[in-house]
Amino acid sequence: MMKLPFLLLLLLSAPALAAPRAAYVLRIEGADAFVDLGRADTAQPGERLRVYRVIEARHPATGKVLRDRFLLGEVTVLEAGETLSRISAPDELLARMEVGDEVEQVNPQAPRERPTSPGAATPAQPSAIASAGPSDAERAALRTAWNTVLKLPPAERAKVWEGFLANWPQSDLAGPIRTEISLLREAPVASSTTKVPASPVAPVLKVSAPTSALTDELITVSLSSLAGATPRAVMVHWRERGSPTYRTVHMSAEPHGHFRATLPKEAVVEPGIEYYVEAVEPAGATLAAAGLPSRPQHITIRRPPRDERIEYRNRSRVRVSNEYVDFNRFKGNDVYNLFEADFLYRVYTTVHAVRVGFGNYRGTGTPRDQLDDPTIPGQEVGYTYGFSELELRLHPSLALLLKGTAGVTSDGLRGGFDVGLRIGSETGTSLLIRGANIADIGQRGSLALSWDAVKNWPMSAEVVVTNEPIGEDLGVRLIYTVGRSITPWLDVAGRVSYQLRDINHSGLGFGLGTTFHW
Repeated sequence: MMKLPFLLLLLLSAPALAAPRAAYVLRIEGADAFVDLGRADTAQPGERLRVYRVIEARHPATGKVLRDRFLLGEVTVLEAGETLSRISAPDELLARMEVGDEVEQVNPQAPRERPTSPGAATPAQPSAIASAGPSDAERAALRTAWNTVLKLPPAERAKVWEGFLANWPQSDLAGPIRTEISLLREAPVASSTTKVPASPVAPVLKVSAPTSALTDELITVSLSSLAGATPRAVMVHWRERGSPTYRTVHMSAEPHGHFRATLPKEAVVEPGIEYYVEAVEPAGATLAAAGLPSRPQHITIRRPPRDERIEYRNRSRVRVSNEYVDFNRFKGNDVYNLFEADFLYRVYTTVHAVRVGFGNYRGTGTPRDQLDDPTIPGQEVGYTYGFSELELRLHPSLALLLKGTAGVTSDGLRGGFDVGLRIGSETGTSLLIRGANIADIGQRGSLALSWDAVKNWPMSAEVVVTNEPIGEDLGVRLIYTVGRSITPWLDVAGRVSYQLRDINHSGLGFGLGTTFHW
């Protein structure tokens, strides 16, 4: 009597093992689309695939969910990877395709057969035919009968199995079920006052997920209920490798006890992610289906080889800016103007970026104790220079900036330097600390906080301590900058500042900048 449950579970899971794996359209990018059929699925360049649109609708009278699929057209495999393929489709078909459409090979390659020994069953024999497994209707009938007999005495169990055989006489389990019926008929009859306790049905759940994936690739996790009660809900909890907290995605229920969820795009990050799956039983209890919070499953994430689209995007930048700064209420005796233009190229190695450019500095300065005397002329200064800067990436969130300048002042050839330390992301939220010596102009120290909390509106706030433009008295500058992304390759920025030497000597400043990047 113990062989029947194992044979039943094997028969229930046979279609999942024998049927071809369902494939889907994962991504549409320009004239290309990507599907989860690769060389492991016998896909090869030039092969024809059929694309289907799956439709589900609830019948208004019966309440049943009806599911069917309709052919959209055929596509061609351009490039077959290990697990993914890049496909090409006619323009009219590509315009109709959507992520999630099913994909099927037109002429799937037959799997290799093992060598047969003399007397072994040929493909025409019943043993090969049985490998196709039962239909969904027979599986549902088997599940219903199995869950019913667990709550009945032996005689009633025999009647249930007899009823099943009457409806499915050609079942692959007909022989074992008849044996089970004979054993149940021979079992002693229980007293009419004795109740047969209902045996709890232990659910059999199978979780499927890839062990590795490529960046910019969607990861799908699925669960199949092979026996027992179908879960009421299923959740997959994931986190970046090394992160202390998990995020949760609820799986969508599909027919015949299947659940599926696609992790968000931000989950596909190097070097990998960790996850575990939980199922909620109809009674409300939570069951671990795969992994535990303390012992999660792992998916390795790596970058695809020769992916130039990822390696070379957003590498170059040209920036032009001009700033006017006044320390004494537009009286013209403590003021300077700075114009700069530069070109930056990101190397994406330890030397993260290289920047070169030129600038022109013109100003007039007066010692603070003489600012209120209109008879004393201001000292004019100027510096026309070129510069180069290296950004060394010490850590993904830590960079060292080294800048050197050389140019001409009224006293001849002069040089300067600038050292900075950035904490955070170059294009996101960061804190930048800088210190500079500017030829005969003076010294400058600054602390700037940048953020991009509002999409396409980067902003920054900065505090500067400097003795520009003549290197005499210290002043403090408060600067606020707002940028705006006009197009994917053009940004503009404006800045306003307030600076003062003391309570009686202060002024405003303004600046504009334009950035081209590609």
